[in-house]
Order: sequence, then C-alpha cells, then structure tokens
Amino acid sequence: MININGKQWNQISKEDIETLLASDDDENFFFEYKNEDVSTKKLIKEISAFANTYGGYIIIGIDDDKKISGCTKWDEQKIHITIHDSITPIPNFDVKKVSIDKEKNIYIIKIEEGSHPPYITNTGKIYERVSSGSFPINESSKLIQLYYKREDQNKKIKNKIEIDDINNVNNLPNNLCGYVDVGFSITVNDSKRLQKKIFNIDLEELSKKIKKDNKYYNITRVGYSIVIVLGKSESTQNGNKVLSNAGSNNFIEIMGDGSVRCRIMLSADQNNKVNISNMLILIYFKEVYEKIIGEEIYKDFINAYKYEKLTVLKQFEPYFDFDNNQPKEEIDKFEIYMQSHQEKYGENLIITGNRIPKSEYMYIDKKIFDNCNIEFNKDNLLSELFHTEYFMLGFIDEL
Repeated sequence: MININGKQWNQISKEDIETLLASDDDENFFFEYKNEDVSTKKLIKEISAFANTYGGYIIIGIDDDKKISGCTKWDEQKIHITIHDSITPIPNFDVKKVSIDKEKNIYIIKIEEGSHPPYITNTGKIYERVSSGSFPINESSKLIQLYYKREDQNKKIKNKIEIDDINNVNNLPNNLCGYVDVGFSITVNDSKRLQKKIFNIDLEELSKKIKKDNKYYNITRVGYSIVIVLGKSESTQNGNKVLSNAGSNNFIEIMGDGSVRCRIMLSADQNNKVNISNMLILIYFKEVYEKIIGEEIYKDFINAYKYEKLTVLKQFEPYFDFDNNQPKEEIDKFEIYMQSHQEKYGENLIITGNRIPKSEYMYIDKKIFDNCNIEFNKDNLLSELFHTEYFMLGFIDEL
C-alpha cells in the first residue's frame, strides 16, 4: 500500500497531512476524507471496501472541501470498538491521532489490504473500492475470488509458521512422548526497521547469554532466519550414537519479519512420566526474542495470527519436577496441587494431540488486550504471543 507523503506510518506528521490536502487530488482510490459527523454505517462501509481491495486511508476531521475542521466526536478507542463490533473478520488496521494545532485533532485510519477476505459488515454487505467510491459486491465471481484469496493466505501462513511433523518415529528415542509447537505470523507498521534490527543483531553477544544457561546449544542463520537450538544433534539408540531426526530438538526460529515458530520436546524420565517444567523453555525463548527484537515489536505491532499444537507420539503422564534451585515451598506447592488433582479427577493421562484453534488461526491485536482489561505494553504482548494453553498439559485447576 502507498505511504502518505512517502513517509513510514510512525513518521507521519501534521505537515505531511497538510501537504496531502494541499495537493490537487481529491478523494481517490486510496484516500477518503470525512468530517466528525460521519456515521458508523458509512465508516465501516469504507473500511470494508479498503480491506477487500488494496487498502487505503480514512482521515476523520476533514470537510468535503478538504478544510481541516478537527474531530471531537471520535477517538482511537471508539474507532477500535466500532471496527471490532462491525466487521468480520477484523481487518488489519491502525489508528493515529495527529494534532494540527492545540484546538484541532484529526484521526487517520490505515487499512491494509486484507489477508482473510471477504470483510463483511454487520449489515451483511461486502464492499469493494472502485475509483474514489465504495460499492457493494454483488457478483458471485468476485466473491469467489475473495474466498480463494483467503485460502491462499492461510496456506502461506501454514507454510510459514507451522513445523513439519517428525517423520520416521521408529528412529526416535524410546522416551520421546511428543512435542508442543507454537507459532505466530506478525504484521507491523515499519517492517524495514524490524528487519534491520534482526539482521544486525550481535549474535556473539546473544551466544554468550544463551551459553550461561545451556551446556548444549547452537545459533545459526538459515536463510533470513535466526535458529536457536537447545540440546545435542545426536541421540542414542541401542547403545549407538546416531543423528537425531529433523525437528526433534527444542528450538526457535525467528524470521526476518519478526514471525516465530518454535518446538518444545516432551520426553519421559526413568519413571515413564514427562516432566512438563520443560515447558518453561518457552518463557526462555520469549526472553531471547525480546533481546533480539527489543522495543520495535511493541511500537510497530498491528496484529498477529497464531496457533498452538500438541503432538502425542506415546501416551504419557505429565508431572512437575524442578531442580534443586527451586525453593522448597514451591516444590511443596506443586506436590499438593498434583495430589489434589488426582483426588478430584483421577490420574492425569495424555493420550491424544490437538491444535488451537481447530481451523485457521487465532487473531491477536491491541483490542484483545482492551477486552481482557490488560494494558497493552511490550511485556504483555510478548507474553500473549508466547503463551500456550498446553503449558499445564491436562491439569485442570489453576495453581
């Protein structure tokens, strides 16, 4: 999508808006100007059209003659709520307030070309952008094209963030019971800045940090990705050392656009039980990701599509076990918790895998945090992206 005055989204200033309005162009394929009295119905119609076509901008607080009148009846929160409540699925969008002077504010809504069309309004209509106007789509052929586009995008996300299942399970260690995959495809405002941050990361310094906590590890650049593996590249079978199957390590892949896929292995101990404190590796991966990405992921975040998957190779009983560095009161708490679970629900036995969500992907944007009364900040964003519902693996009550 085109940029306003050639500027990145985070760099847009009042001067850029004034330059835009001073040009000879009126409303066109990519721009709509609305005064503050624009109706909700009209606003969502335009947003649906932009999302179903090639994206665009709506600027609220501008009169028909392109005079800046300002806006007091809308704010960022109201715009977010309106879009979330009125369009399905939720389009990729962001909102920016620009102060023209002390008396006048305008709101710019940036709508990206949608990756999961069609975007349907709460009136049941689907719109497209034609020239400088928005019109309902009535032709079945155009609707079919939008649905094909949605399927193609889902395939792209799948190829990007989902990890292939481990093949040839007969060559895996006997104690391997399964694994948990977590992945997310992320959209940001300034992708170039994020890419520059990832490409210029000091991997030597990162290696020093990882080395403090892990005896066996490696960091590699594979294509445009940084891949961090915890553990050895070999395993033992029948007393002989052999190379491990592809993907059978704890690892995280951080892609050039900030997207992630990672895997946590679930192995049984000598008592044939799986210590799920190993899931804490996901928190460790989050910390590594934060060190690489820094503030950029929070500042530029628009949305993410996420999934989680549990693959069970052999049925197992999960339990908590921590090293000697764990405070005794914490260990006692987990022992009491597991006893309580057994009394209420019986043995905790995992016999089958699953994925969340069942189809397509989980959508995450800033409004999700508002709905849950959680502040949108870097820590909460990263916690949500790296969260998995499989962390407790079968245990029901909260700790």
